[in-house]
Amino acid sequence: MSIIEVKGLTYYYPGENNCVLKDVSFKVDEGNVLGIIGPSGGGKSTLMLALSGLIPHSINGEMHGKVLINGKDTAKMSMAELSQSVQILFQSPESQLFALNVEDEITFGLENLNVSWSKIEQKLEYVLKLLNIDNIRYRSIEELSSGQKQRVALAAILSMEPKILLFDEPTANLDPAAIKNFKQIINSLRKKHTIVIIEHNVELIRDMADRSILIDNGKLIIEGKPKDVFKSEKYKDIMLQPHNVNELINKLQKISTKTKNKPILQIKHLNFSYSNKTRVLSDIDLDVGKGDFIGIVGLNGSGKSTLALNIIGLLHGKGQIILDGKDITNKDVYERTKKIGYVFQNPNYQLFEEDLDKEISFGPKNIGLSETEVKKRVEEALHITNLASFRDRDPHALSVGQKRRVSIASILVMKPEIIIVDEPDTGLDHKNAKRLMDYVKKLNRSGKTIILISHSIELVAEYCNRIIGIKKGKLTDPKEVLREYLKR
Repeated sequence: MSIIEVKGLTYYYPGENNCVLKDVSFKVDEGNVLGIIGPSGGGKSTLMLALSGLIPHSINGEMHGKVLINGKDTAKMSMAELSQSVQILFQSPESQLFALNVEDEITFGLENLNVSWSKIEQKLEYVLKLLNIDNIRYRSIEELSSGQKQRVALAAILSMEPKILLFDEPTANLDPAAIKNFKQIINSLRKKHTIVIIEHNVELIRDMADRSILIDNGKLIIEGKPKDVFKSEKYKDIMLQPHNVNELINKLQKISTKTKNKPILQIKHLNFSYSNKTRVLSDIDLDVGKGDFIGIVGLNGSGKSTLALNIIGLLHGKGQIILDGKDITNKDVYERTKKIGYVFQNPNYQLFEEDLDKEISFGPKNIGLSETEVKKRVEEALHITNLASFRDRDPHALSVGQKRRVSIASILVMKPEIIIVDEPDTGLDHKNAKRLMDYVKKLNRSGKTIILISHSIELVAEYCNRIIGIKKGKLTDPKEVLREYLKR
């Protein structure tokens, strides 16, 4: 019996002449797992918003066709009624977190349903254990890594026990060990829930889904069992094939842990703790050679992003940071960004203009470049990030994958000496990720120094000439981290 049925769904965002979804129809049987795949910006997340009922209830626009949940038209149901049956985990976990600490976040929904505290406690303990986050139960949300925030958001959803679970890129911020754990969670949840997953990690869809659909340019291209979809010519025309794991391991083992180049950035005895005295970085000593392409690897919450934020000056720990032979320990963000560009893990932190042209040109205009040079750099960045057709769009109205490309373009256009890229493939399909990283590699070959923070061993293996491991805030042999990554 179909618990979800989509009939001829077509959707236009407000003020847009081109539809994001065009005549999409499919069914999902109760208890099944459906995997939705396709290029970034193809309409997958919009489809998920329609399944949740946020379209048309909370997000305006022009919608044709129907979405039925248990035979009921979502357009005729209230969000309160829908939320009893459907819950969604968004691609960006920050968009659905609002409590001060982990426990309050998870229990909020249950408290609003007037569930007794004894039952709340039981459900709380269950989801904390299921997602392996009992150790952060009393932590502040703001002090968590992106991967930890995602698991907290998932815990809050699971505590509500909906019949339908919608996951939009659930593994985007997870390390390989956590992805393995997530697969186990899905196997456990499928006994009680119907699950729909949007994923660029096609291996997860292959292993987990009963059926899969490929969406491109708002159209349903092909539907069937994952193995059949992945073998189809239509899939091969649109998507890249996954990497061979054994080949990746061989490449990773050959990557050096040391630099052969003169240091452009030196970090000495760096320590950092948050306000609650939780130690995140411990005695970090790191020399970054000019022209290095470093891959920093570590499990969720190991301190990778915190290290990057200390380098750029948004966080200030105890220690010394030297750039091009000059001590910048006491320099502010403005001074550091003249030579260091940082692409945030969450693109929403970097976007503020009303269209892409203004967003990407903001930096070069503010450092006094000529109008001709600004235009040249913006055109190049738009082309490389495959965003030229969106130049007049509001960046805040784009998909997370498209926002990611905008944030990277706004840094690339500045041409800094050092570029720190935090999880660049989040929200991107393999083709767009490869296109982007090929350009970053081109910059590296021209002399730019690249620091890549990534859970993707594919990116590290394919692009980096040096690899650094970090575990529990300390630099460590990357082989130790990779052993955790590659456990299957």
